[in-house]
Amino acid sequence: MKRLSVLLCIITLGVFIIANTAIAQTSFSVPPKAYPANVPFKCDAGVDSYWHVTSITCTGRANGGYKFRIKGTARKTSRSMSIDLFYLMPGNRIMTAGAYYFPNIEEGKPFSFEIVSAFTGYAPSKFNGFFISSEVLQRILLNEQEKAKSTSDNSSTRKFGMPITKRSDTEQESAKPKESPNKVYKSTDEKIEKQPEFPGGSQAFMNYISKSIRYPWICKEQKIQGDVLVGFIVEKDGSVSNVTVYKNIHANLDTEAVRIVKSSPKWKPGTIDGEPVRIQMGVYVKFRL
Repeated sequence: MKRLSVLLCIITLGVFIIANTAIAQTSFSVPPKAYPANVPFKCDAGVDSYWHVTSITCTGRANGGYKFRIKGTARKTSRSMSIDLFYLMPGNRIMTAGAYYFPNIEEGKPFSFEIVSAFTGYAPSKFNGFFISSEVLQRILLNEQEKAKSTSDNSSTRKFGMPITKRSDTEQESAKPKESPNKVYKSTDEKIEKQPEFPGGSQAFMNYISKSIRYPWICKEQKIQGDVLVGFIVEKDGSVSNVTVYKNIHANLDTEAVRIVKSSPKWKPGTIDGEPVRIQMGVYVKFRL
């Protein structure tokens, strides 16, 4: 696991994840008054990146429960996979509905399949819809985003070869490598005369977090807690970039920690010789129930 070699500050924060959302109505009762009946639903970003669900309808009774038809369009090709379903309950609570196999899908093509859920005696008589989630797909999506960011950074710094010619002593002296203007400094580099600062200081950063936090439903239901270590760069203009998770806890918690840091307002950039520079920072985002 990658670690930050140097951290300027380790800030204790409480944080909460909102999944990609698609809602047809505000609630669903069983049995419905008529069939087919539209069912509200939410999908986390991992599931949505493969099975882009566009509708869920209840089509009737089956095996002590109810049949639900799930339709959508595949964003990527994937084999059949077990996906977790939860009932969305009042007060942002979730209740386990079960694990269901989603079918093989091919990128760009529609899919339609049925599951049987909401079994009598096990399911609530009324709920706010389904929450569809997969920690595996959340983790895959997070890794893909990190790889894409790394590839972009590498491509922007590539150098192409040039013919080598004999140079005079003066030319050789002037041709000595100079420090790149895009260099990233570690927060404890002795050259830094002024460290990056969130407007108002550390306490203001914590206040910003407290107003933005959302706890992932699935993690709250399963009582998952922990500290996510997030690294990021404060750019010369004070914006935040290259937000990366260095210590994983749970895909949903990791994604929320990244979201919080990415959406941070601009910082006051750090400086060297009075000029703003790019500086690597780090923060522990603490999830507690």
